Amino acid sequence: MIRLTLPYPPSVNHYWRHVGNRVLISKEGRKYRAAVSSLLNRKNIETLTGDLIVDIVVYPPDRRRRDVDNCLKAMLDSMQWGGAYEDDSQIVRLTIEKREPAPKAGNAEVVIQRIPAPIGKAGFRSCLRCDEAFVSTGPGNRICESCTFINDLLPPAMPIERGSKRHNGELM
Repeated sequence: MIRLTLPYPPSVNHYWRHVGNRVLISKEGRKYRAAVSSLLNRKNIETLTGDLIVDIVVYPPDRRRRDVDNCLKAMLDSMQWGGAYEDDSQIVRLTIEKREPAPKAGNAEVVIQRIPAPIGKAGFRSCLRCDEAFVSTGPGNRICESCTFINDLLPPAMPIERGSKRHNGELM
């Protein structure tokens, strides 16, 4: 799983430029692509293969009206160019959410993860604790094995007493 905080991408309207009969990436688009590539190189991100899930939360730089889908092309192409994954055709599930504006330049939080089982087959879930995709053993198994191990090491918060009711932690 890869977690990234990227700068806010240029709109698709500013990402491309028409020069004669050719379509090129604009100066702003090349600058964004270089910034994302530099960030991925500094983090030593390993290129992911296979089917992927990408979850994106964008924080615009200001309160102007913006279409949430206009920032996707620049962001996905830049992550591909920087080596986060081989091709954006690997993405089988993509979610994007727009939140309140971030101070100054805005940003985008991205989570990229592999799918352990093909979508549509029984047993695929995302861990409620770490958001990592894992193969579940049933509807009651919503936490991956590594998080279950960590939870088992924690001391119990309150002893389990079956059949007793509590109010504000006190027995009734």
